[in-house]
Amino acid sequence: MMKNRCVYSKRDVLDLISNLRSRTGYTNITGQHNLTSAIYLQGSPEFTGASFLVFFYMLLPAGSFPSEWVPEVLDSSRYLAVTETMLNESLRILKDNSELTFLITMKQEKGNSGSLLAFSSEVLRFFEIESKGLEDELRIHYSHDQHHYISTFRYRLADDKWHKLAVTLSGNHVTLYVDCLKLYEKIIQTVDRVPPQSSNIQLFVGQQNRQHALFRGGLQDVQIVTQAHGHLLQCPETSQEADCPTCSHYKALQHQVKKLSSLNQNLSLKLQKAEERIKELEQCECHKGCIYNGMSKNEGEEWHPDHCTLCSCKNGTVDCKKEDCPPVKCDHPTFREGQCCPQCFTNCFTDGKYFKHGESFSPKVCVTCTCNDSNIECHRMDLEASCPNLNCPPEKRLHIEGECCPVCEGTNFCGLGNNCHSNATCINLTTRFACQCLPGYRGDGVHCEDVNECLTQGGKYGHYCNGQTVCENTVGSYLCKCPSGRIPEDPYNCTESGYDFANSAQARAWDRTLVVTFCSLFVGILWVSGIR
Repeated sequence: MMKNRCVYSKRDVLDLISNLRSRTGYTNITGQHNLTSAIYLQGSPEFTGASFLVFFYMLLPAGSFPSEWVPEVLDSSRYLAVTETMLNESLRILKDNSELTFLITMKQEKGNSGSLLAFSSEVLRFFEIESKGLEDELRIHYSHDQHHYISTFRYRLADDKWHKLAVTLSGNHVTLYVDCLKLYEKIIQTVDRVPPQSSNIQLFVGQQNRQHALFRGGLQDVQIVTQAHGHLLQCPETSQEADCPTCSHYKALQHQVKKLSSLNQNLSLKLQKAEERIKELEQCECHKGCIYNGMSKNEGEEWHPDHCTLCSCKNGTVDCKKEDCPPVKCDHPTFREGQCCPQCFTNCFTDGKYFKHGESFSPKVCVTCTCNDSNIECHRMDLEASCPNLNCPPEKRLHIEGECCPVCEGTNFCGLGNNCHSNATCINLTTRFACQCLPGYRGDGVHCEDVNECLTQGGKYGHYCNGQTVCENTVGSYLCKCPSGRIPEDPYNCTESGYDFANSAQARAWDRTLVVTFCSLFVGILWVSGIR
């Protein structure tokens, strides 16, 4: 029997390596196969203060210095982002397709932790696939309702060997394939498909952003596939899996089945009623009257089986209808015995005020009164039964004006429950709590919203960008950037000619200081180790 095989067109597969903006920062190598190009990502070979640091790192005893810091120094000049056209196309298919697969053929150096593919900016991880070499984990960073989440998969990829990696998003299911084998399938939060406005999202290959999570090793066939069963593009010999529906397909089929089931149920009920009607019509000639709950009713007879139902016998059929009650114009209507419809009772009047039936009020502390059909019924609160037990001596108890139950001094009102906004701070006061929005947000503490500091210069909610810097709003804060997009050394001022830190006197002085510092560190370690 011939099996259906998946056929992928160019519009279904986006190749990221061939659409990088920069042609530097990597080396072309021979990959796992010769059908497509492969690249190798590594640091700059220039011998600066940073490279001198790496030299001493190699001489130090194992575990005496964090290994993750040194490679990022070498890779800090790398900027592998796709072109603007490829970025816009990638964001479009991320928004329009519930079924996506990310394919990566990779060879990661041992101990390296780096991002394989990332929709991110300098401040936002929107969607990212990261391989953590030291923890032997693959992590998927994603956003749900503009909050950051991480889904972790235990597997060692940083072993200096070529692997085929496929991550499939289908609805709220994420599936992980390594070397054509399905290893994990999880249910996660629904992934946000549209990044926040003004987030300056880029699509990076081999790094999280300009200077974080730098991948070291070989990459080939970094692709985004929009068809179902996209992982089969890496492993065509297993294409028989394409006969099975994906999660998205299954949900669509499930919805159609529910609609058909509901339609079938409605048709069955109508058919049953039609059969019963036909049976009654067949007996119409000989049956003069109706039978209700085993009792005979004459033609045209009416009766009340309960207070709100009126039944009648017409043409040998019992017809029952519920009584329609007129609308009531009170907040607490009441049902009287033997009557179907609710009625409004008389209000109460005391101390110059009217109270509706059923309304409760407190004329003084620890006393509650209720209006009951023009009568006021009051009772005093039992403090021992109603108030919580306090674990503080009587002299440490506070009586709050207007409140019946006392509280202890220093009570954590915030810890007892508060309604402060997620971007606000709860502050304990003497007898209650208060909510205050965090810096960069405004509101009453219960509702806080981000302040666009770039709309106003100076003041509590304005920016302080000076000179030629341009204000760029961020979530909870703002950035001062030069017109070229560079963030200056002075965050509030940008010179005419720019500032070249790499060739400045300050950088050279830092290199000399770094060399002397690590020479001293190296001699100190030798002294502690007993080597004279």
